[in-house]
Formats: sequence, structure tokens, C-alpha cells
Amino acid sequence: MINASFVFGLDGDTKDTFKATLDWIVKNRIETVTSHILTPYPGTALYNRLRWEERIITDDLSLYNTAHVVFKPKNMTEQELADGYLWIYRQIYSFKNILRRMPRAKNQRAAYLMFNIFYRKFGKFTDFLCKCITYKRIGIMGEKISRYL
Repeated sequence: MINASFVFGLDGDTKDTFKATLDWIVKNRIETVTSHILTPYPGTALYNRLRWEERIITDDLSLYNTAHVVFKPKNMTEQELADGYLWIYRQIYSFKNILRRMPRAKNQRAAYLMFNIFYRKFGKFTDFLCKCITYKRIGIMGEKISRYL
């Protein structure tokens, strides 16, 4: 499977970057995606530059985890960056886009669908289910299902 990882919030990014990135992901049938908000970690050149530009908005290190906006983006608001980050995940793992990104090779589809639906789209439910009836049993069921798809 192809996994692509994206960082949003670079100085050249705008709120249009999210839609353009989604279009590229779907067009290229990228099978799994992880996204991150640019995080200028203290002690790095990026952090020092953004601190000098007075763009750091919090020193709460618990927020420095690539899922929170901790600086003022150059070409969008902090809220637009946070909203775009969440929007692209919802769009990538919508049923419509899961189907649009389906691998052309039939022998790859079962693993792709199980990963994207059970791990990415319904991961919290799948984790709960695994805790109730064990991960091993879920794995066995997944193997059996993949033989029939």
C-alpha cells in the first residue's frame, strides 16, 4: 500500500491547498494518508524564525504534536488551518473517496478496503470490538473475509 504524509501550514499554503491536495490524492489513488499541521518545535530554526516574526501563539508543549495549530500561518487564519486539517481527513476517508481511490489491482482491494474502512473510517469502533472479542479473532475474521473479496 502507498501511504502519503502531508504537512499543512507551510508559508506557501493557503486554504485552497487542502482541496488541491485532496484532488491530487484521489487522482493518484493514494491508498492511505496521514496529515500533520506544521509544528515548529522549540529549539529548531523554524521555531526561532517564527518566534522572531512573533508568530508563535502558545508555549504549551502539550499542543506541539502536529495536530494543533501553535503558530500564526502566513496565508490563512489559525482556524482555517485547523479546519482544513480536519476537513481533509473527513474527505479522504469518506466512502465516496475510499471508492475513488480503490486500487486497480483486484488482489489488493480486500486489504485496502479493510484498512480504510475498519482502521481509518471506523477505527474507534474496530478497536472497541477487538477489545471485546480479542484482536486475534478479529484478525482471523479479516483473513477469512479477504479470501472472499
